[in-house]
Amino acid sequence: MTEDSLWLPVAAAADLPAGGLLPVRALGRDIVVWRTASGVLAAAHDRCPHRGTPLSMGRVCDEDLVCPYHGWAFAPQGRCTRIPSMARAPLGERQALSLVVVREHLGMVWVRFGATAHHAPLLAHPPAITPPAGPGIRQVICGPYTVNTSFGRVIENFLDIAHFGFVHPGTLGDAGHTLITDYTVTDPSPASGLEGVDVRVWQPRSNLNADRGAQVRYRYQVVSPWVALLEKCPEGWQDFAEMVVMLALPVEPTLTRVWFILAMSAGDRTDAEMRAFQEGIFGEDRGILEAQRPAQLPLDPDTEVSCAADRLSLAYREYLRRLPVNFGTLIQTPPLSGG
Repeated sequence: MTEDSLWLPVAAAADLPAGGLLPVRALGRDIVVWRTASGVLAAAHDRCPHRGTPLSMGRVCDEDLVCPYHGWAFAPQGRCTRIPSMARAPLGERQALSLVVVREHLGMVWVRFGATAHHAPLLAHPPAITPPAGPGIRQVICGPYTVNTSFGRVIENFLDIAHFGFVHPGTLGDAGHTLITDYTVTDPSPASGLEGVDVRVWQPRSNLNADRGAQVRYRYQVVSPWVALLEKCPEGWQDFAEMVVMLALPVEPTLTRVWFILAMSAGDRTDAEMRAFQEGIFGEDRGILEAQRPAQLPLDPDTEVSCAADRLSLAYREYLRRLPVNFGTLIQTPPLSGG
């Protein structure tokens, strides 16, 4: 399926030090990610080939991942290096782990279950995002946050500008400034994603440094089904840069883990203050997200009523249709009582 060909963000790299391991559930499957004592990153399906014990219950010992049940040891390349109960054990392919491709990028750990999709070559690598850099710009990672809904609902909310005045009053929106003017959305493509440009909204406090309202210009990009970013700058602000990257891990069809990468002109604000501001914004979104029905994102444009302000989210749904992505989405929407 298409989802297997796409890179998934599964953990912050800082949460996986040398000698550490993490259990991860992604696309309804269990994997284990670990880093050897020398720093080699590896990932495999979370099952020892001997008796099916989760390897995430084990430990990293020097360069090997050791099963907690019978002590079988595995190198990061997947091969079994030791069976303690046998002096001369057959150590071949049958004893090897089922590996998952893993990579570190943007301060995150990414995995991919299958081969690259032939129709989306740009997705053969984790998203090529270049956060702003320069004097005064800091980058922090927020999360993870667990949300009881599909990844598509989470990403679509990130792209939605019409909710600002109702869900984020006093910061991103204001009840007296809810009109969304015309903006441009590119045609969604499996190869290149989509983009929304010249999006303008009035915000009472557009960022952590703002102390008054301003008209703010946004640029949105969707670079994979579960990765979207925005860049914004209040009018009249010189030498200011801000990028927010949302990364959504589809754990189950209606369960998602979320991280944010913030890169912005932070002034004298601490990393903790940057995280607290972002967490406050997302905390306001979470209640809405978990209440939406159906929880899986409907891709048929006729199953929910839309308006002109929704053109960015509609383009996102079309992008998922064209890939296609089936996990956590619905082609046909069930009755409103459904989940």
